[in-house]
Amino acid sequence: MQIVALIIGILVAIVVIVHFKKTRMESSKFAYAILLITFPFYYFAFAIYGNDYKALTLEFIAGLLFFILGSLAIKLSDFFKFSVLAFGYIVHAVYDVTHDMLFLNAGTPDWWPEFCGAVDLLIGVYLVNLAFKCRIRLA
Repeated sequence: MQIVALIIGILVAIVVIVHFKKTRMESSKFAYAILLITFPFYYFAFAIYGNDYKALTLEFIAGLLFFILGSLAIKLSDFFKFSVLAFGYIVHAVYDVTHDMLFLNAGTPDWWPEFCGAVDLLIGVYLVNLAFKCRIRLA
């Protein structure tokens, strides 16, 4: 396990959450959705860097889920938006951690699963919290 990558991932997630909250991007329909949509592009870049075009195809297929969830979230009310995004981020964290069990992408750095998994999981859990806050306001 790459402990340093995990710690940096936690710090990055905290910085993103605080930045989105302070700049009021959190209340935007787009901030967390667009961030989720960008995640597959890292894997695309890794596949291209590693000259692994079979992995690029598989990454594209896997990435469709995150494109769809991010795009769907933009059209939903706050509770459903945060719920769909939380699901997307948590699923992406699982994808990061289990990625090498699904297929290999030659360009992916060894430290990436811990780093990106930590970022995704923390933001996902935070979005669950936001969804519950919206639900409480609706009740």
